[in-house]
Amino acid sequence: MGLDTKHPHFNDLTPSWSMMWDVYTGERKVKAARFNYLPPTSGMREDGLQGGQKGALAYDAYLNRAWFPDVITEAVDTSVGIMNKKPATFELPTEMEYLMKKATKEEQTLDLLLRQIHQHQLVTGRCGLLLDMDEEESAENLPYLSFYAGSKIPNWYDQLFVILDESGEVPTNDFSWVQEKKYRVLVLRNGEYQTATFRGEEIYDPIKLMAPFFRGRRLDELPFVFINSQDLLYEPSEPPLSGLAYLALSMYKQDADYKQALFMQGQDTLVTIGGNDDQVLRIGAGASINVPLGGDVKFAGVDGSGLQEQRQSLENDYQRASGKGGQLLDTTTHERESGEALTTRVAARTASLHQTAMAAAGGLQDLLRKQARWMGLDDEKVIVKPNLDFADSTGMSRALLELLAAKAQGAPISFQSIHDWMQRHDITVLNLEEEMALIRGETTTVVLPQTSPSNPNPTGSGS
Repeated sequence: MGLDTKHPHFNDLTPSWSMMWDVYTGERKVKAARFNYLPPTSGMREDGLQGGQKGALAYDAYLNRAWFPDVITEAVDTSVGIMNKKPATFELPTEMEYLMKKATKEEQTLDLLLRQIHQHQLVTGRCGLLLDMDEEESAENLPYLSFYAGSKIPNWYDQLFVILDESGEVPTNDFSWVQEKKYRVLVLRNGEYQTATFRGEEIYDPIKLMAPFFRGRRLDELPFVFINSQDLLYEPSEPPLSGLAYLALSMYKQDADYKQALFMQGQDTLVTIGGNDDQVLRIGAGASINVPLGGDVKFAGVDGSGLQEQRQSLENDYQRASGKGGQLLDTTTHERESGEALTTRVAARTASLHQTAMAAAGGLQDLLRKQARWMGLDDEKVIVKPNLDFADSTGMSRALLELLAAKAQGAPISFQSIHDWMQRHDITVLNLEEEMALIRGETTTVVLPQTSPSNPNPTGSGS
């Protein structure tokens, strides 16, 4: 087995993953890639692109003027925030509750680990989790979870083996840093999980494989799970936001051309007809240009007739990007929308986020159940329930007014039912008795707006 061998699907998707991280990181990373994302014009190539050449200087100015839209960053961060608006629910056996505050070796909580999984699901659509343990034997040596980005899982085959790339920069004794090549091998051999680490130019040797055990128990399955954007399959797929990323890069190129055209329009060339070649020409206040009788002086510039179309094209693409990015809870055009209609619309637009959240929770639950079995515990007691309430409280105050108005006009609904509705929509965390006790202790009189069936919007005031 060659440790450097890559799975065919890994090779296919590596360029997409690299591109997605660049556009997610933003303008700094995209511009650092230079020609990869913003090719020079033919004129710049003709003028030379080596350091100090005219074409290179022109390209640097072209690059600096361009704007890269951070639509991927906004889409991912907003979606991760929506999925983690409420914490997930973790039910664990008592012996595993330490994971709530210390799930990873870096003492990351389960909530933060789940947030990291969501980020990678949306950026590349691929990550993995390993159930791991330190080698030394001690009472404090407990299993923990290790996270791996998709780019760090170069090879795998069904449930028989997984290769993890743990290469990276490591410090030396003189405080400098060097690149260390390191691979972790996970295999299922003779019905038993075994693992080993190989460094540098070491060749894979099965003799190094060892079977980790916890208090005498060994595993009969690979303690590893793949988590994709929508499922837990071994085979990866294209990043879910790759279409938006390509649109952002297209807008980047368009903006560079648009800014270049604007710049060139302000750089007209002075043309003299019949002038003196030896004359030093100056323009502006206090300058003069002498031309012989019959001569002429004029400016030649770039035709700006296409600027309007370029600007309109950019605006259209930005609108498309906003739609692709999923302005999930934009209620600015839904001011009269009822609470039920809002919930329906949000559910329709967050269907993919629902599947993403379910996949993340399912993968984490799968691995935690492996840990429970390894520790000799009841794995059915391990339950991970993701937050699937993606609707915010926007518009809920309007729905609350409608409920109160309906009750005032005789609708058969109790204050207890209205309060229960408020709890479900995170308007309050108190029960009705606690809420009423606080109200009795208030000294301020609240003036409520009046509503009517024909006009549900506040139009007046009354006590």
